[in-house]
Amino acid sequence: MRLKGCSRGLAIVGLVLVVCALIWSLAIFPAMAKFPTDYEQEYTFEGFILQLNSETMSLDEIPTNVVRLLTATGTQDDVLLLQQEVNFYHAEAGILLTSSSEVYGLDRTTRENVSGYGDMDRSGQFTFPAGVEQETYTFWSSSAMTTLPANFVSEETFQGITVYNFKIDSENLAAGTMEGTDLPQTMDVLCEIKVEPVSGIPVHTTSMTTVKVPLTPEGPMPIYVNYFAFTSETTDEMVDLAESTRSTILWFSVYGFWIVIALGAALVVTGVVKAIRNKE
Repeated sequence: MRLKGCSRGLAIVGLVLVVCALIWSLAIFPAMAKFPTDYEQEYTFEGFILQLNSETMSLDEIPTNVVRLLTATGTQDDVLLLQQEVNFYHAEAGILLTSSSEVYGLDRTTRENVSGYGDMDRSGQFTFPAGVEQETYTFWSSSAMTTLPANFVSEETFQGITVYNFKIDSENLAAGTMEGTDLPQTMDVLCEIKVEPVSGIPVHTTSMTTVKVPLTPEGPMPIYVNYFAFTSETTDEMVDLAESTRSTILWFSVYGFWIVIALGAALVVTGVVKAIRNKE
């Protein structure tokens, strides 16, 4: 059976649509979905620091506001160079307490640290990838200076969207010695993350780092605690961003793909059926 005229045209258009959909899904969209080279995002946190008072041997509390700024500064061999600046402020006095600046080298697809890039060698995830699974991920901890497991805990609806809950809960990590002494320090890291699974965007995070030293016969006691969590403004912003990014990913990589495939297949079938009827 030979396709002629309108029948042939319909079949060709249908095949072209199918091929274009496959090229889009397998090549074009994955390239577009990479971590953008012009990425810039600010996060705000609120929390507190508990610090040992050597005179009273008790922990003094300092309320804090934290600003975390992520800025893409370029690429090397398609590895994204991402600068992270973190500033801790006294929440009441408004004065800067401490600040840090780091440069990460990230795989733009998996969002993992790439060895040999950035200001030091790191491994593990910097953040979650798109398409988060209900499994354990390994994250780089800038506090512990090592990788720590983030375990899947549960799934829930948070502010109207589905999120996966992950927890990092690592205890008694080696943390050098107490300043001015030879006493060994240990560190506990507890972090809870709510992430929208399609986009991989964290919509809420709480973090607590505790440093302990064996100052008493009873065992190690905390000498420093740093707790912070997303502000409500950052949480709302991340929920909105996750919703819009999720919709974009689903429409361009799932819904749109299958709509075009279905349309292309329908045109091919229509062309073939039309040719058969014309032959009869």
